[in-house]
Amino acid sequence: MPGFEPYMPVGRAHETALSCLFGQSAGRTFAEEYWPNRCFSAHGALARLPEILRGPELGSLDALARRYSGPVAFGRAPDTRTISANAHAGNLFKLGFTVYLYDIAAALPGAAAWLAALERELGVVPGCTKIGAFASPRGDGLPCHFDGEDVISVQLSGCKTFEVARMEEIPHPVGRQFGPGMLPSDELYPQAGGGFPSPDGLTFQRIGMEPGSALFMPRGTWHRSRADTDSFSISIGIRAPPAMDVLLRQLHSVLLQDPRWRRPLYGVAHADARREVALQRLDHLLEALPGMLARLSAADFVPPSLPGGGTLSESSRLQRVPMSVVRFTREERRLRLTVTAWDHDWIERVTLRTEVPEHLESALGWLAAEDSAFGVSDLTRLFPSVPRDDLSQLLELLRKSGYLRQLWFPVLTGGPALQSDTPARSRPDRERGSAPVV
Repeated sequence: MPGFEPYMPVGRAHETALSCLFGQSAGRTFAEEYWPNRCFSAHGALARLPEILRGPELGSLDALARRYSGPVAFGRAPDTRTISANAHAGNLFKLGFTVYLYDIAAALPGAAAWLAALERELGVVPGCTKIGAFASPRGDGLPCHFDGEDVISVQLSGCKTFEVARMEEIPHPVGRQFGPGMLPSDELYPQAGGGFPSPDGLTFQRIGMEPGSALFMPRGTWHRSRADTDSFSISIGIRAPPAMDVLLRQLHSVLLQDPRWRRPLYGVAHADARREVALQRLDHLLEALPGMLARLSAADFVPPSLPGGGTLSESSRLQRVPMSVVRFTREERRLRLTVTAWDHDWIERVTLRTEVPEHLESALGWLAAEDSAFGVSDLTRLFPSVPRDDLSQLLELLRKSGYLRQLWFPVLTGGPALQSDTPARSRPDRERGSAPVV
C-alpha cells in the first residue's frame, strides 16, 4: 500500500493493519477512496482479522470480562441513558442489558503494537486510538446517535444490523456523542448555533454484520444498531485531535513565555475602577495576540514524535533536561562519553556510553555548562571549525539519550512585546492615582 508502513503479524508478513481488518483489496480501497470521510464496510472470514482479535481473550464476552478490570457502561434501547459501574459485564448481559467495555487494550496481548501500526497507516498522531467491546442480547442494541470520533466496528460473534446516515448539520463534530433524547455537552453549543442535529426525515442505509464483518463510520455519522442474535463486537475509536486543539496547545506554549499572559486576572471580580484597569490590560494583550499567532506555522503542528517532526535542522531548538549529566574523558584521540538521566520513575540511569571524535570537546564542554535553550544554528556559529555533520550527530545522540529535549514550540525573543506589563491606556490613570494596578 503506497506510503503505508506494513504491519507484520507472524506468518502474514506482507499484510497491513488495514488489510487485516478489511481484506487486502478492500483495505486499499478504504484507504484510497473512503478514509476519513465516507462509510465503508467489508465482510469475510474471521481468519482474516488480526491476531489480537482472534485470541482467546475475545473468544466470548465472559472470557474478556475475566481479564478486563475497568468500568462497564450498560443500558437498554430505546432508552438513551447509560450507567457506568464496576460490575461484571457478563452478568449485566444476562440481565438483558447492552454492555460496553471502555478500553480493553490492556487485556489483549499485542494490542498496543497493532494500534500503533493502524495509527501510522491512517496518518493520525500516536495514542489517539482505543479498543472497546460491545455486547447486545438479541433484540437490543444502540439508540440513534452520532459520535465525536471515527469508529471501526468489527463483529466477532452473532449478528446485528447497523443503520447509518450522514449528519450534515455539523461537519467534523467535536465532543461527546449526541442523539435524540440526549443532553448536549457544552462543547456542542458553539457548533450547533443553527440548531441541534436531528435524524428525522433521513434515509438510513442498512448494513448487516456477521462474524468477520468490519464497518467504518466517520465522526458525525448517525447510527443505530439492533442485535439479530446475541451479538459481540469490538469498536476501535479514532479520536485524532482537531486542528484547533493542536493550535491551542502550541499557542499556550508561546503565551507561557510572556509574563503578561502568565499574570493572573487580578481585579476582574471587583465592581469598581480596578475591574476596568484589569479589562484594559486584557484589551492590550488581545491587541498583541495576532503577532503571537503569526509566530506559528504549519510545521509547528507536527509533534517531534512523528516522522519528520523530530528531525534536527539548523532551525531546531533544544534545552538541557534538568538532572541529566554528560561526562567525557580523553582517551588517545577519542572522547569517551557517558550520559546519565532520570526516567519517569525518578531513577537515574546511564542512557548513553559511546566514543566521539576529540574535536567535539569544546562543544561538549559548552553543552555541559549551558542551561538555557539554544538553537542548532547557535552551536554551529559558536564552533565553526567543527564539521556540521559531527555537531548534528552529537546533538542527536544527546537528544535520544535524554540529555537534551527538542523544543516543540516557537520561541519568543526579547523586544517590545515583552517589555511592559502595564497597558499604555491605563498609565495616565495610574499617574493621576485614580486606580491602583492590582
